[in-house]
Amino acid sequence: MSSASHSIDPAEAARRIIEPSQFIADTEAFVDVRIERSKGKASYSFIGPGVSQNAAQSINLTVPHGFNVGAASMPHGVVNNPHLHYTAEVFICTRGSFKMTVGRNSEQAVDIEVGDVFVAPTWVFRGFENTGPDDSWVFVVLGGDDTGGIIWSPDVLREAADTGLHLAPDNSLIDAAAGESPESVVTPASDAALAHIDSYSDDQLEAHVVRNDSRAWSDQALLSSVLPGHTSAVAPALGFGMTEDRRHRAPVMTAQGFSVEWLRLAPGQSTGTHRLAESQVLLLAEGDWSIGFNRDDRVIESQPAHGSVVSVPPDTWRNFTNVGSSNAIAAVVCGTDSPNVIEWHETIRNAAAAAGFVRDASAKIAPVELLPGGER
Repeated sequence: MSSASHSIDPAEAARRIIEPSQFIADTEAFVDVRIERSKGKASYSFIGPGVSQNAAQSINLTVPHGFNVGAASMPHGVVNNPHLHYTAEVFICTRGSFKMTVGRNSEQAVDIEVGDVFVAPTWVFRGFENTGPDDSWVFVVLGGDDTGGIIWSPDVLREAADTGLHLAPDNSLIDAAAGESPESVVTPASDAALAHIDSYSDDQLEAHVVRNDSRAWSDQALLSSVLPGHTSAVAPALGFGMTEDRRHRAPVMTAQGFSVEWLRLAPGQSTGTHRLAESQVLLLAEGDWSIGFNRDDRVIESQPAHGSVVSVPPDTWRNFTNVGSSNAIAAVVCGTDSPNVIEWHETIRNAAAAAGFVRDASAKIAPVELLPGGER
């Protein structure tokens, strides 16, 4: 890859930053929205269509990433009813708290709070309830560009039908109350068919939760971290991710098609210029960030609002900086199950080598004196 390739222009850079003022709440995304316990819930589609059943949904960024990114919000006590996904669904709570339920009738539950990540298993019914304040917020990352849709618990479909909402065979909504014909609709799955879905013990479900207070931070997870001005730390949650610390192991290693990890920058510090071959998305959870696209004299910088979603195209140079007075923390999603291999700007590589650190054949940080041949 040449250093001049894959530069993006200011219009593309602006399109790739989705600020809270651009978030579009969809209160008609699903068949259950008129059920009394679910009134007021809202869904958001930032990257990709997700599993929305609303043909009129708004999507901020339609460019395929290999995964979808959205969010959910709802007033305190409001419920998102049991449904089943075929691909990954990962919940990242950044405000308030939620009770995540599992089971056709929500028989099991795990609670998540700010900074917690719940990797919901595929092929189980799951739902959630806002147990925090009305502004509780959870980001959701879904596996694949095409998620295959969802299956609703049979009781939910029956209750929804009583409100006039049905699903067409293509999973789009049919509103009988508005005069649309419900002649051909999705019917509830049979008990015999549902006997084939998966189940997990309470302990197994808890193992799918990565708690805020159990993050395994490494302050030498990026090659640049050995240099002044680049104090950073990474804590894996799901998959291999971009960490260059060979000792790092994510708490959840189930292949989902993407990874999730936390990135922390100290005030005034930056990652340094680098790039990845895969799509990458940052969910700016805490602090004040500056996002730099491209390198050298082509750099385009932006300071997104707190809570923004930032998409970086594959092979595009990027640099992330904390421009605030406290730690900046972001959840980072990378679009592969394999370990990301970072390509560093040559100034970072050369300075790190001069400081005594390079990367081994597995692209992990190592002391140069143990690699006589230098970085491979």
